Amino acid sequence: MTRAADPTVPGLRLPRQVAHYRLAGSIGQGSKAAVFLAQDKRLRRQVALKVLVPELARDAGFRARMIRESQAAAAVGHPHIIPVYEAGEADGLVYVAMRYVRGEDAGSLLNRFGPLPFGHAWRIVAQIASALDAAHAHGLIHHDVRPANILLEASEASEASESREAGESGESREAGEVTPRRVGDSEPGHAYLADFGMSTAFPSGQIVATGQFTGTLDYIAPEQIEGRALDGRADLYSLACTAFELLCGTPPFGQDQGPTLMYAQLYAPPPAATARRADLPAAVDLVLAKALSKNPADRYPSCVQFAEELRAALGRRPPATGSGPLDPDAMDEQNGPDRKPSAPRSRVPRFILAAAAVFAAAAVASGVALSKQSTLARPAVASPAVASPAASSRATASRSPSPLASEQAKALSMLLASSAAARTALHHAVSQAGACTNLPNAVSQLQGVVNQRVGEYSQASALSTSALPDGTAMKSELIGALSNSLKADRDYLTWARHQVAGRCRPSDQSSAYNAANGASLVADAAKKAFVQAWNPVAAKYGIKPDSASSI
Repeated sequence: MTRAADPTVPGLRLPRQVAHYRLAGSIGQGSKAAVFLAQDKRLRRQVALKVLVPELARDAGFRARMIRESQAAAAVGHPHIIPVYEAGEADGLVYVAMRYVRGEDAGSLLNRFGPLPFGHAWRIVAQIASALDAAHAHGLIHHDVRPANILLEASEASEASESREAGESGESREAGEVTPRRVGDSEPGHAYLADFGMSTAFPSGQIVATGQFTGTLDYIAPEQIEGRALDGRADLYSLACTAFELLCGTPPFGQDQGPTLMYAQLYAPPPAATARRADLPAAVDLVLAKALSKNPADRYPSCVQFAEELRAALGRRPPATGSGPLDPDAMDEQNGPDRKPSAPRSRVPRFILAAAAVFAAAAVASGVALSKQSTLARPAVASPAVASPAASSRATASRSPSPLASEQAKALSMLLASSAAARTALHHAVSQAGACTNLPNAVSQLQGVVNQRVGEYSQASALSTSALPDGTAMKSELIGALSNSLKADRDYLTWARHQVAGRCRPSDQSSAYNAANGASLVADAAKKAFVQAWNPVAAKYGIKPDSASSI
């Protein structure tokens, strides 16, 4: 991509300066925004400035959500989330100023080299997995995890090479311009997850048309296509699609298949990665199949756990005990990191999917039909290893409750007691804000509830449930319920702040309150699904059952 001195790009004419950022040149443009190299005149630093296209800038809902989620992602402060310095509006333009990354995105890397060596692919997945889990703990869902949104910072050696070549030609190389090299010659750069808040939001319960997922349908979770309530497991599904592509050169279900691709995401079992790449260990198929389960409850409970299992499947030894759960140095590099890259990726024929397209057109047109069938498909990996942990835990519990299982059940019960206390505090604060009494205290209490819920989410993610019957699935349901609760808590906090900032009015007249109440109903539905799984287990260990309205 050539960098023009003129920052004007097709479809978006800009002044030389946006707010206090002096534009220096174009980095690139997508369907939603253009990105420029810019100089922050106040702090005298180079930044990448993303400016929304006019159509989205005029969309008040998208504009507000993009700014809010960009700022929220920046507040997470994770080393693998792209640092966002500022998000705002100036002279009708909506912009995000972020760290300028000298390198390229993972999609460009795949286009140039095809499938990556095992260690390279895993390191990228591991870094993004840790970023996603941190975001989920703060109530954020990315909604659009894919190679194009993973930025890879060039190594110092690569930068020096680029600088020498740039000096020869008189040009400067910016993000996306890396001197072509054999992918095995150096480690992948530091990975950043970008573009929080840039995905399009769709009304809950509304099935989405194929064209509304431009550029993302290869990576979208089934529940997102169907317009169902989402949690971090939707990002996990997208990360698994990305991991599949990093290892095999193409996404699981092919590219640009239209309705057929949507049908595949909803119903088709994930293909075997080993059928695309013969040198992959067979264990990789099992890990990817679990992460790509159509039912969110059947996936891994966290992105980091998925990355750990993928490392164990790719390497010849399990994760090192003392080196941390995501230490790249523990990866067994004898699996071919110096293997020459395959030829640039090409489309893989999908005869079965092509045949399914006949049925897909009718299925997509009928949203109800798709919604009713979404959980029917299961990964077609005929191995007992996928289901054996749950089966083993059920068999153990049927014989006699083990001390370990009892301890795990008590720990989970204590977490639920904390959640119940948070709910009580939430209701008290909401009542105060709704009655327009003691508003500062209500806001303070709601902020405390949000903070407590973040802690509960982190505890749930770290909770061990391996000895409990169907412990993995139950833990996954709990994490989903807490994620939805955190979303509702944050919405109530936003509403209470509106009550303070403006003329306080009864809750039944506030659109902000209605949004928060809607999120709370979604959270209650998720809690109901959890308690249905938890209460039979709790009874085995003499623990009082819970209800969705009590946690």
